[in-house]
Amino acid sequence: MREAFSHVWGLTAKLAVIAIALGVISHADSGETTAATVTVNVGDLWFCNSSFSGSVCPTSIRTGDTVTWNWVGSASHSTAACSDANFNNCGAAQGWDSGIKSSGTFSQTFNSAGAFFYRCQVHPTAMRGRVDVLQDSDGDGWSDVAESTIGTNPLLKCGTDAWPADLNNDGFSDISDIVEVGGSFGKAAPPAPSRRNVAPDPPDAFVDIMDIVRLGGLFGKSCTP
Repeated sequence: MREAFSHVWGLTAKLAVIAIALGVISHADSGETTAATVTVNVGDLWFCNSSFSGSVCPTSIRTGDTVTWNWVGSASHSTAACSDANFNNCGAAQGWDSGIKSSGTFSQTFNSAGAFFYRCQVHPTAMRGRVDVLQDSDGDGWSDVAESTIGTNPLLKCGTDAWPADLNNDGFSDISDIVEVGGSFGKAAPPAPSRRNVAPDPPDAFVDIMDIVRLGGLFGKSCTP
């Protein structure tokens, strides 16, 4: 009786995951691997959110992505690149300087990997941030760091264990890949296969809805060298 209940419960859970996946798929985007834009809010005495006032706001992106700072406070602030983590030598010569603003946005595209530090020139000790740019050598939408964790080849865009979205190595990202992830839904990875933990970037060591959503955004797409 207990075994029958366990079997039914397991089947129900997997069907629920597939239903969620189908819902995600119906709202999926084009799935093309394109550069992303990440927004960092600029508040009064903080970047990102108020919990980072007096500390460093971290943001992770991939090479080719853009960070857009969005002024949401009432006072005047800026974002200016700094030469290092000491936040002393900062300004346009170090990479960018938005100038002092009280509204609007400012964007910067990062084409090389590394850690990039910045501060507000008006509030240099209270408002500080760091952009961690992760290398994506094969341009498949996953950073090299993520692929090393997932178990795919960060230097190979297509092929066996190359594209994280193609778990069964058939060249496509489809329902079979989502079902495979669903088989470990709600489990830590490891012991669940790290190959099933494809989100966020870097992966969070847990197979959950974030992984389903990541695959859903690529549903029906094939690997293109």
